[in-house]
Amino acid sequence: MLKKLVTNLNQRKVKVFLLFLICSFLAWSLSKLSESYESRAAFEIDYINFPDTLLLNTAEKQFVNTKLRTSGFQFLSYGISPKKLKIDLNNVSFSNGRYYMSANTIKPQFEKQLSNTISIIEFEEQQVFIDLYQVIKKEVPIEPDVSIELAQNHLLEGDLKIEPNIIVLKGPSNEVKSITKIKTEQLIFNELKEDFSKSVGIVIPDGLVNGEISTNSVKVSGKVVRFSEKEYTISIEAKNVPVGFRIRMFPNQVSLVCKASIDTLKDISNDDFEVVVDCSNIDKTKSQLLIEVSKSPENIYAVQLLNNQIEFVLEKL
Repeated sequence: MLKKLVTNLNQRKVKVFLLFLICSFLAWSLSKLSESYESRAAFEIDYINFPDTLLLNTAEKQFVNTKLRTSGFQFLSYGISPKKLKIDLNNVSFSNGRYYMSANTIKPQFEKQLSNTISIIEFEEQQVFIDLYQVIKKEVPIEPDVSIELAQNHLLEGDLKIEPNIIVLKGPSNEVKSITKIKTEQLIFNELKEDFSKSVGIVIPDGLVNGEISTNSVKVSGKVVRFSEKEYTISIEAKNVPVGFRIRMFPNQVSLVCKASIDTLKDISNDDFEVVVDCSNIDKTKSQLLIEVSKSPENIYAVQLLNNQIEFVLEKL
């Protein structure tokens, strides 16, 4: 019994001792980590603001090694999760066939992205070389690959809208020069009866291997309206009648059918159309002439003559 009591007491003492030891170690660690140190740190680089004529030649990660003065907490943080910093390439330099940024140029950029508690003492290298290559820039139009099947009595009002309708290519001259247009991925609409607006990806040309494009998708939109038909009877006007003659037409009026939106048809009258026959095309061996619509309103879908020929007689004055 006594032996068991002594054993329990000893175990409790050991546990208390270990607890105090752990607390002391944590307190000492926090104290040490809060102090300032000088040590090396590597930052992963993300290049931004490339000049129009340059592109990065490799996708491999690049690091810049520095010597810092900061707290142990910061060094511990960088050891667990390395920090990525941006380098602006607007002022990149070129010498002896290589592009580079000097440490003096990079340092103020880094300092803006780091905490005020971090001081950059020095860079391991005074020049950071960047694997860039020369490119050209070219604007090409977007060609939409869109298939539209409209619902009955519906029409597309106006043209398709593509935003943006121009794309900027950037790449080696031998890859970019031959590209004259960029197609979109296929977009299909069935039984369409309302306005639409949809983003669609673009198809990267096979020859563009080492270049880049200004956008990966465009917006395709259009206005769909319900249309109706209305018949109009229009007098036929004769043009280029031979001098010293007059023409008699049979009939002298013709019916035509106009297809447009219901709202548009409300504002259309006979005066908005002009149907003519051109007498300069008279063939004396024939008694018929073709007629055509020479004027019609804007914003209509179609206009169709119900008859496109007339009989005629030329009479000498």
